Amino acid sequence: MKRCAKCGNLFTSERWDCPNCGHAPRQLGGFVSFAPKLSETVESYDAERYQSVAAIERKHFWFRSRNDLIMWALKKNFPAARSLLEVGCGTGQVLDNIHATMRVQRLVGTEIHVKGLAFCRQRLPDAEFMQMDARAIPFADEFDVVCAFDVIEHVEEDDKVLAQMYQACRSGGGILITVPQHQWLWSYKDDFAHHKRRYCRKKLLEKVSAAGFRVTTVTSFVSLLLPLMYFSRLWERTPAQFEPQRELDISPLLNHIFYLLMRVETALIRWGVSLPAGGSLLLVSKKI
Repeated sequence: MKRCAKCGNLFTSERWDCPNCGHAPRQLGGFVSFAPKLSETVESYDAERYQSVAAIERKHFWFRSRNDLIMWALKKNFPAARSLLEVGCGTGQVLDNIHATMRVQRLVGTEIHVKGLAFCRQRLPDAEFMQMDARAIPFADEFDVVCAFDVIEHVEEDDKVLAQMYQACRSGGGILITVPQHQWLWSYKDDFAHHKRRYCRKKLLEKVSAAGFRVTTVTSFVSLLLPLMYFSRLWERTPAQFEPQRELDISPLLNHIFYLLMRVETALIRWGVSLPAGGSLLLVSKKI
């Protein structure tokens, strides 16, 4: 069901006009917009980064490896999913992979910045895209799966985002999220990315459980590269030492080696190993 952003009324309709109060969200850049002011003013993500990320993410080891892991987790935990919402869909690469490899009939992507949605529409012209605040998702009991990949660390009130994901998810469905791990890895890169925190496993489990979900899978990833990541973050403690493009403009040889190492990690996770430490966490939970 849809949820009116003004009065909270739940309704089923092809349109977004609320039958209770008559409110209808405005259009922004050709997309339905539920938080238009935030599209230009929010600082949770640098909107200018969409262009540079879109140019490299299909080949970059980190994006490729994370996508491999996401696809495995979706197919294993939600093989019969027919509807999926991605909160903070970036440039649409993950949704594009899901569209290509799974029989999900309805794909919906949301972003806080309309600039990102323009890239998404180019990749998936038949999917639904809308601009919104993750703390106020305009759906209730609507989707088999609700996803957020490296999103909730950008929001101060991450508990609100998880509660809204619970609201949008159908009973028997669930959520799939990834987040950066280990506060001791904090560097200026996190400041630049507008992160509010990095997570420890215990705290993430507590927050997801408090939202009402039952956690079924949790594992670290970017584990074999963790020592290298640690020393890199030591170097990037100050703005003077940080170069935003460094991690994106990696040499082809290193990119290939790092991808192979992360494929080893993915294989271990597929075999049932929950890796204890890594640069990121992946978590799957079900709504009972």
